[in-house]
Amino acid sequence: MKKWILSLFLLLAPILGIGQELVDKIEIIGIDRVTRDTVLYYLTTREGDYFSDELLKKDFQVLWSTGFFSNIKIEQLEGTKGKTIRITLEENPVVKTIAYKTGKKVKEDDIVNKLKEKDEYILPYSYYSPYKIQKVKRTIEDLLTEKGLVAAKVDVDSAKKGKNEVDVLFKIDEGPKVRVGDVEFVGRPKLPQGILREALKDNKPHSLFSWVSGKDVYKQPKLTDDLAAVKKKYQENGYMEAVIGEPKVEQITKRSFLPFWKKQTMMKITVPVNSGYLYKVGEVKVEGNKAFTAQGISTLIKLKKGDIYSTKVREKSIEDIGELMRNFSFWYGQVIPVENLDPKNKVVNVTYNIDEGEPTYLHRLEFKGNIFTKDKVIRREMLIQEGSRFSLALFKDSILRIKQLGLVDLEKDPDIKPSPSDRTQFDVIVNVKELQRNNIQFTAGYSGYEGTFVAVSYSTVNFLGAGETLELSAQYGKRVRNYSFGFSEPYFLDYPISLGFNIYDRFLVYPYIYDRKDRGIDLTAGARIIGNWRGSLTYSFQFIDIKLPSIQEGDETGYVSPYYDPMYYGAMGIGRYNMSSLNPSIYRSTIDSPLTPTRGTLYLASLRYAGTFLGGEIHLYKPRFEFTHFRPIARNHTLGFHIEYSFIKSLRNSQVPFWEKFFLGGERNIRGYEIYTIGPRDADGTLTGGEKQVVINAEYILQVGGPLYLIAFYDRGNAYDRGQAVSLKNMYSSAGLEARIFVPALRVPFRLIFSYNNRRIYRDDSNFAFRFAIGTTF
Repeated sequence: MKKWILSLFLLLAPILGIGQELVDKIEIIGIDRVTRDTVLYYLTTREGDYFSDELLKKDFQVLWSTGFFSNIKIEQLEGTKGKTIRITLEENPVVKTIAYKTGKKVKEDDIVNKLKEKDEYILPYSYYSPYKIQKVKRTIEDLLTEKGLVAAKVDVDSAKKGKNEVDVLFKIDEGPKVRVGDVEFVGRPKLPQGILREALKDNKPHSLFSWVSGKDVYKQPKLTDDLAAVKKKYQENGYMEAVIGEPKVEQITKRSFLPFWKKQTMMKITVPVNSGYLYKVGEVKVEGNKAFTAQGISTLIKLKKGDIYSTKVREKSIEDIGELMRNFSFWYGQVIPVENLDPKNKVVNVTYNIDEGEPTYLHRLEFKGNIFTKDKVIRREMLIQEGSRFSLALFKDSILRIKQLGLVDLEKDPDIKPSPSDRTQFDVIVNVKELQRNNIQFTAGYSGYEGTFVAVSYSTVNFLGAGETLELSAQYGKRVRNYSFGFSEPYFLDYPISLGFNIYDRFLVYPYIYDRKDRGIDLTAGARIIGNWRGSLTYSFQFIDIKLPSIQEGDETGYVSPYYDPMYYGAMGIGRYNMSSLNPSIYRSTIDSPLTPTRGTLYLASLRYAGTFLGGEIHLYKPRFEFTHFRPIARNHTLGFHIEYSFIKSLRNSQVPFWEKFFLGGERNIRGYEIYTIGPRDADGTLTGGEKQVVINAEYILQVGGPLYLIAFYDRGNAYDRGQAVSLKNMYSSAGLEARIFVPALRVPFRLIFSYNNRRIYRDDSNFAFRFAIGTTF
């Protein structure tokens, strides 16, 4: 049957085409740059084919879509053997140059990047298209609006040059930035206006802070996001059915901060709000958990029955539960909250559906970028090994330990991917960059403690590629002479035990109090106890020579050391001594950087025990307790807190040497005061030194850019005599601002400190102080 139909079609085909004309010829007129072959390429109609009006219409549309032509005319003429198709074309000119005349706020690069992002960038020597030019104009206008330049205008100049060429110039008049003068929430807002305005990401009311941050610029495209943020704020405060209406925008006149409280036209945004009813927490359930108990998960859920319901608290609980699962190797675990609003009782019942998934394992661990540092030096800091369960918490602690080595830093975030053959097996690549191994420095400077000085040092933190540290240093100055040589091995015989020694010869001037010279050696052993907790034990033997202060009677202050009295000689005063001591310590540190910290905590407890069974002439013990914490609160913003407490007690009915007592003041503790000027004094006002001390420091750290940091600080503390009680009221305090510049080549920050001190040491002192210093306070 099929063969009969095909045969019939072949017989009738010529008969059916008898009345249909052929295309005899195609004429193309008006082309210059575009070749005839190019035009024919876009045509479906061909010479010798049957003529079709439908195909000709399609050909017209295709030619127009190329953008090559500004005018197209297609005619049908009678030819000798059929139809002659005459196509008359008018070519678009070629864009010879395209330029953007911009202002100060929006640069040409901003426009070009935006056009490339939207695939609208016009290349030189491409065909001119009025349609494309208008699209570019609209995109530039949208970009200006995004930048808050709602009064900006964009004009396009097209100038013909040469033969069918055109220069295109976009002239941009930015106009003034239009600011938001006021934002008002009307209707039934219930929440305070300040809280709602704070929820706005952009379009904030004009104020000093919003002006500085640039958030007071009116950006109409950002209004939708801002209103969504307001609704989110309502849901964070229990108003689950809050409705945010269409905002009304109108012009008002208001004075701006700059220039000089001048009146400006600004925008007022009025937002209608219906907050709805306040919802509280109803029943909270946990379902689907297998590896974790419901009771354990519930401790991470901060939504408590009867509390005001908050989506923010709900999301924080989801994050905490998710992190808990990842910490126990359940990387694919999911937490799906199901909310059920009860309008009658005005409560939200929540069910946390837990899908733990399968546990995951560390399949392969690879380090890249360590050329000199041996692989085992980095690998031994890992708390998880290949084949073990892949715990996020242990992995993060391992990365911190690697950074704390001081040998390498992370080049980028670790590359963590599941194995292609088994999604429960993870392959991890840790890309590191080696820090400078050998450091030779020659420095000169000034600090409150050392005075003017010059110093030269050599150190290598990776001596043989296994993390060994070798240090040689010499420092000479007005108040200091310090020579030392030290070496440490972090993993002795590949055991997690560090051994080291340090030999030194030091001379230090304590202005107007005493001069001290020390020669000795320290022998240190340390080990990791558990997790980030480490312990160390140092044995020290030193020869100590205490002399009268270099500055004596007749200097500019007329100050005379109380220890000039011969009664102190041989009674733990002026003289020569030897001291034999043990110094055990235990500490835990998660601080990410010793010089530019942004996060982490330090706990430290140490003891200096001298004399008795150890020999030597000095018998005492000196405990020290320290806590430091850094917390990031926003990008480039960090809070720091530090507290330290120490005391000293003599043994065997001996006296506490005055040169072991506490003298506070200076940039290392209470930075607004001169060094060693704070502590107990006798009836004549003479500084006698304390036998216990408390120091409290707080900092707000802002990284301005590059090596520059601005710090608002508050220091408080005092040194107390044996019979004095520690009192927060009896303390010296210093508050102010500090500019800190970190110089990587010198690995030390330079500091300019301006402070206000609550108490004056001497009658003629000012409460205000300005100092230059180096290093850090804590």
